[in-house]
Amino acid sequence: MLKPLLISTLLISASTLSFAELTLSEKVRPQIKSLVNPDIQRLALPPTPNNMSLPAYGQGIIGWGTGPEGAAARLANITKADVEKLKTQDVTLEMVQTWQKFYENETQRNAGNPTAPIRAELMKKIVSLW
Repeated sequence: MLKPLLISTLLISASTLSFAELTLSEKVRPQIKSLVNPDIQRLALPPTPNNMSLPAYGQGIIGWGTGPEGAAARLANITKADVEKLKTQDVTLEMVQTWQKFYENETQRNAGNPTAPIRAELMKKIVSLW
């Protein structure tokens, strides 16, 4: 008789503690409102040379690094000579323009993406140096 009473007491205590933790968690971590505009559809990822992975293309070929800092650094230092090298790596003007449109769309679609507007500007600059 004592054993079932002890088990039920422990179960009630555990459920009360779980509820208290959940309530506290909701107060400590408030809900984050999404910055994605549901009215703007995400475009498909544009092509890359020989269907290489996005990191291989973006970081290896274009050289945009990671995050907004990497993209801004590449935007600041890309040259006509760099663009000429891109041409030898199977990058086409159409490909760069498609990536520019992709990142311009992403800038409008997701205000919480700090990298998209910088990559859009980088692609625009590459087009201007083409």
